[in-house]
Amino acid sequence: MLLLILIFLNGLSISAQDSPFRLGVKAGVNISNAIIDNKDADPKLKVGYQVGVTVDYSLTRDWLIQSGLSFTTKGAKIDDFLAGKVDGGDGRGETYTFNQLYIQLPVYAAYRINVSDNLGIVIGAGPYMAYGVGGKSKRKLHDAIFSDGSTELKFDTFGNGDDASEQLNRFDFGLGLNVSAEFGKIVVGLGYEHGLLNIAAIDGFKYRNQNAGLTLGYRF
Repeated sequence: MLLLILIFLNGLSISAQDSPFRLGVKAGVNISNAIIDNKDADPKLKVGYQVGVTVDYSLTRDWLIQSGLSFTTKGAKIDDFLAGKVDGGDGRGETYTFNQLYIQLPVYAAYRINVSDNLGIVIGAGPYMAYGVGGKSKRKLHDAIFSDGSTELKFDTFGNGDDASEQLNRFDFGLGLNVSAEFGKIVVGLGYEHGLLNIAAIDGFKYRNQNAGLTLGYRF
């Protein structure tokens, strides 16, 4: 399937040499975390991945619009997430691991610096929108057990089920910055995304996404 998509995209590129659109594919690694408002909790970095297609639209020789569609993972591992903010216990001695799967759409304004015939540096910034499509998160107790005798509880990251108080809202919006080096058709990118929305479903909590990514791509 991937091979057929690449052949199709390459065919589009060949048949539209003078088009202002440039299509591409990319894949890479994410390092994400969460911005929370609980000083008693301890959020830690989480490693993930991203894959997607890219679309560049050239406004002028130097200015362009960067967009595309990505399947990307985000999340965080937070010790004592509920500490000091829940009734019936202090919330310590437990770890929440949030695994978030998104379909993401950025719209960046970008400027290209042509260093040489085969090297260009592109700096882009702008908003992104993301929609949560899946993921399983877990709550692990270190010094206690749940009523069924287990020490670990798994739940859907997004949704309105029985674990709604611990789940996250699906829609996310934020700002991103990306710096990429173009070596001919090969593109190496370094990006950062900062969520602006509080996506915590439980009242009185704050959870905003924070993510950095390193990608390798190919432009047709």
